Amino acid sequence: MHKELSKATGGEALVPFTWTVLRMLVTPHPLGGCGMAASPSAGVVDHAGRVFGHPGLYVFDGAIVPRPLGLNPSKTIAALAERGVELMMKE
Repeated sequence: MHKELSKATGGEALVPFTWTVLRMLVTPHPLGGCGMAASPSAGVVDHAGRVFGHPGLYVFDGAIVPRPLGLNPSKTIAALAERGVELMMKE
């Protein structure tokens, strides 16, 4: 399916070595870019995902995690997103 989707969209399917040999997938999670911090001088969003200086603009994905966690961050990203939405709905 990966090869068919790549061909249909003009892309090139690249099958990772870890899948070819070990049948294990390695999926990187892009982190950072809109780091969470206490102030605009240290990051882009506050603890609730609100973009400093832009009322009504939020970021709720892995971009707000300021640095690698060392483990798969998917649950941390989901927890931050759920918390951010909950806080946003209370505003």
